[in-house]
Amino acid sequence: MQLELDHIFVCVEPEAPPANMLTAFGLTEGGRRIHQGQGTANVCFFFDNAYLELLWLFDTNEIQSPLVHPTGLWSRCRWQETQACPFGISFRPTASDLPEIPFPTWDYHAPYRSPKASIAIATNSDNLSEPLIFISPATQKPPNHPLKRRPLLVHKVGFKKITALQVILPGVQNFSAEVRTLIDLGLVQFSQGNFYQLEIEFDNAKEGNSQDFGSQIPILIKW
Repeated sequence: MQLELDHIFVCVEPEAPPANMLTAFGLTEGGRRIHQGQGTANVCFFFDNAYLELLWLFDTNEIQSPLVHPTGLWSRCRWQETQACPFGISFRPTASDLPEIPFPTWDYHAPYRSPKASIAIATNSDNLSEPLIFISPATQKPPNHPLKRRPLLVHKVGFKKITALQVILPGVQNFSAEVRTLIDLGLVQFSQGNFYQLEIEFDNAKEGNSQDFGSQIPILIKW
């Protein structure tokens, strides 16, 4: 199965006050949602090929349920307390005729989705020092969504596409096989550092600029 980036999530404080930092920076909010039964809520920023999701704890009981617990979202949403990795990286297939996912997964039946639907989550999900890696049920880029559900894609800052992604992990000595697969496939770069950070490159960083959002949103944007 050939994969491409679908979206990235970053866990933030409840109600996502850091979203205001992104809108002030020049990004356009594309929508908010409560994940009923999963205990999380989000706000998303959409681009031509993928989107950025800020995710936060919404319901303590739901997120600690036996169904949701294996995702590690309870610890990830409280990452500044638990030291868990606050990131998730989702991919979508680009070739339907090649059904094999290039790493082992387990099926997560998200409560907010159809009972027959499932999300394939990489088996390193119990390693909370690494991002949650999963396959998105979505098969289309944001501009290809049906017109009635097509999100806003125009940003004051002018960003079009996410062109590179690097994840910095503190204290990790050996990456899991799932992470090494992403590296080998050229989908995501990983490195070791002093703190969790997600480096997102837009439009091949042609302008040579960058913006660090600090601990509230542990991301560095390059454009």
